Amino acid sequence: MRLNSESIGNQAETWGSFFGIAGALLLALALPSSRWGWVLFLGSNFGWLVFAAVLRYRKLFFQQSVFTCTSLLGIANSFFPGNPVQAAISQVASGF
Repeated sequence: MRLNSESIGNQAETWGSFFGIAGALLLALALPSSRWGWVLFLGSNFGWLVFAAVLRYRKLFFQQSVFTCTSLLGIANSFFPGNPVQAAISQVASGF
């Protein structure tokens, strides 16, 4: 099978959609294992980043870059509660 930008874009779009839907469902179920939804979101972010890069969708790429940061923050807060980033954000937010 020969990979070209169209097939890479199609695969990235498929996996980005799949992981995004699975992550949203897992978080919405509010199960003890729901924190893994953030990991699925991260997989979705990577899929969409590849899709946007291949098709040169700069605005989608930027959006997914920001969403990647929020997924990493969700992972940090879910798997490592009380981490320094969470503590700093809590301290800043308490000032509002």
